[in-house]
Amino acid sequence: MVLEQVISTNWLQRRPLYALLLGLIYTFIATVTGYLFFKDSFSISLLFLITLLLVPSLMNLLSIEEDREKKEGIKRFFHNHKDIFEIYLFLSIGVFIGYFVLIWFSSYLGANFNLTVGEQLKIIGPEITIEKIQQFDQNFFSHALNLFSKNVGIAVIFFLLSFFYGAGAIFLMVWNASTFSTFVSMTISNISKGVNHGLLLFGVFSLYIIPELGGFLLAAIAGGVISKAVLVEPFLSPSFRNVVRDALFLLLCSFALLLIAAFLESYVGVSLIKSLV
Repeated sequence: MVLEQVISTNWLQRRPLYALLLGLIYTFIATVTGYLFFKDSFSISLLFLITLLLVPSLMNLLSIEEDREKKEGIKRFFHNHKDIFEIYLFLSIGVFIGYFVLIWFSSYLGANFNLTVGEQLKIIGPEITIEKIQQFDQNFFSHALNLFSKNVGIAVIFFLLSFFYGAGAIFLMVWNASTFSTFVSMTISNISKGVNHGLLLFGVFSLYIIPELGGFLLAAIAGGVISKAVLVEPFLSPSFRNVVRDALFLLLCSFALLLIAAFLESYVGVSLIKSLV
């Protein structure tokens, strides 16, 4: 792949913030390609095309990560995982922003939302309106626990897909970022009172969406590195045990981040959004 030759894994590791720009660029490249060749199934083809662009770099990163873990295990844990986590997170944010711009542009041109994000709209459910926000009276604690339990289930799916399929978790990462973006775009469109108000709402959503994305990505990284270890390391060897121990700790960190995100959404996000509408 030409893009894979131009953008090396080492370059991404040295400049993880550029991964955000890369996520944006890949989204726009996939948009043009999907519209030209797969217009009748544009929504689903866009997801696969973005995934196809991301797979080579992210699979190389997982190989590097597995090599680090088999040598050091839990030692220097946060230092070892800093690069790959930042790259995954910024790529997801790049895809998120790319979809946000794409949805806004489609709306500006008067295009049908189903063409762009039809698959995402199927699972978002009923649109969020000002009336629904004002009438929300669910107990914050139970709401947070419900969110956490649902998100843990999604994180486990990330882990399993990454373990069994490798690239499967990358597709789910793109799917998740695009669904978040669709939800935020549609909600802001329904309740925003202008550009400044819309930007303020975007900031509030970001308070809990970014840690939630981070939690899912940690689960994907954990599954990916165990998958690599199973393929290349002798079973139950010291290097294999190092990788498994490290990956399980990653999974626990994923759950912790999702718990924080759930309580941020329930106690901070809901209150701020209700005050803004």
